[in-house]
Amino acid sequence: MKLGYMTNAFGPLAGLGGGVTSMKDVGYITMCDDETAIAAIASHGYKYIEIFEGNIRNYEENPEKFLEICRKYDVSVLGVYVGCHFIYEDALEDELYKVEKVASIAQALGARHIVLGGGSVHGSGIRDEDYPKLARGIDAAAAVVRRYGLIPSYHPHLGSLAEKPEQIHKLFALTDIAFCPDIAHLVAGGSDALELIRQYYDRIKYVHLKDLSSSGEFVPLGRGVINLEAIIDYLKAQGYSGDWLVEIDGYSGDPGEACGVSYEYLKGKIL
Repeated sequence: MKLGYMTNAFGPLAGLGGGVTSMKDVGYITMCDDETAIAAIASHGYKYIEIFEGNIRNYEENPEKFLEICRKYDVSVLGVYVGCHFIYEDALEDELYKVEKVASIAQALGARHIVLGGGSVHGSGIRDEDYPKLARGIDAAAAVVRRYGLIPSYHPHLGSLAEKPEQIHKLFALTDIAFCPDIAHLVAGGSDALELIRQYYDRIKYVHLKDLSSSGEFVPLGRGVINLEAIIDYLKAQGYSGDWLVEIDGYSGDPGEACGVSYEYLKGKIL
């Protein structure tokens, strides 16, 4: 069991500029100094990180440079998050090209997980045929990830085709992809997170922990309204041996504080 922290809390979220005109370059990136974020995470006791695809693509020609930063602070890369549209069949080839690039770099960095997110919603709304397309796209991306010896999981996300519980069930009936539950996204999307975890427990290899305030803001663990302890206790009782990732993105407070508060919350629970 490994516990990591996501670097995306340490700067605003953006998309790679080249993606405006080239689908193969679309991707998430955190606008932060990677070393500053890693130093802050390490200072609170974490030994692993997850990072966005765009940030590691900056090291495509020199992954050793990123590894030097990690060694300096005694942390390792646990996972990389990759976002795709998935449903546009004529663009899927280029999205898979991107997934392969990211998986190759992630392998060189010693990562274990690739977290896949996405599933575009049309301006005109969701169409029934989008779910088979999403499932096929996810399965194709997962096959690429596995070729690099990494574990692919799908992360249901607000604003995607898999936001609400009925949408998640609809998708998971069409693919056997592993499930990366992001607790706060599930709750904000209307799910009973513990019930979903019970239903899809056999698919879970990686869990994203975050809390949610009554106003809908992502907040440090233990500062929100979610009964995280019940979820952690259930997973432990089932003998869960996968990995954990704390992700407090979009928090209006200090990201370093969120990092430390969340680590303290987990003491005696999974630490």
